Amino acid sequence: MKERTLRILAALVDDFTKSAAPVASQKLLKSGQFKVSSATVRNEFSLLESVGLIQSPHTSAGKVPTQKGYRFFVDELLDRGFQDLSADRKLISNVFQKHVQAYRSAKTKESLFDSLRLAAQLSGNIGFCMLDHNRGFFLGLSNVLRAPEFAQNPEKAAEIVEILEGREAFSQFLNELNLPYNQVEIFIGEENLLEAVSSCGMVVSRFQTEFDSGYIGLLGPIRMRYGFNRELIRNLLQMIR
Repeated sequence: MKERTLRILAALVDDFTKSAAPVASQKLLKSGQFKVSSATVRNEFSLLESVGLIQSPHTSAGKVPTQKGYRFFVDELLDRGFQDLSADRKLISNVFQKHVQAYRSAKTKESLFDSLRLAAQLSGNIGFCMLDHNRGFFLGLSNVLRAPEFAQNPEKAAEIVEILEGREAFSQFLNELNLPYNQVEIFIGEENLLEAVSSCGMVVSRFQTEFDSGYIGLLGPIRMRYGFNRELIRNLLQMIR
């Protein structure tokens, strides 16, 4: 694909992630990122739709990324300069600084709890830490209810909360992923084979310390900020090593 096509896809993903509303060609043009006509953007939309990376929800004139589109964005665009993460990295590093110092001086469950709560607040998603023997905690469960995707589907939101609070099925699901230690992985939509969270995005890593081992991550709608959330989990991993 041409670079312009890729930049339009990246801009569409970014806009939809923030707004949760289908993105029309005129909206992208108003951002000032593209010095082309509306017809040109629509042609690029048609190309992206033909390869399954975006789609039109219902009768909307706007487009939204598909699960395939999000996976392409994460794998092919996120680390190639199509999304500037420098400001995110600086913000996360600054806000985590005192938590890093607190954890390294005490290495307590409470300091990890506080740091994960901060990650949940910054991301607007659910923060989770699952330890061996089905121990663990979840923070920001109310964030599920605020996301438009789940606010409009309370049954799905309740199903997600129920599977997390039950712990056992979610813990088994994480164990079956066979993740390597200290590597941040991203799962999108139906890549999450546990049905209750197959409408979610997840950024997760497996960790091991001298005291504990388990999984730490963020769970939210497919429309989550994958680059931002990956930086959050990387910072948490650096803190607890």
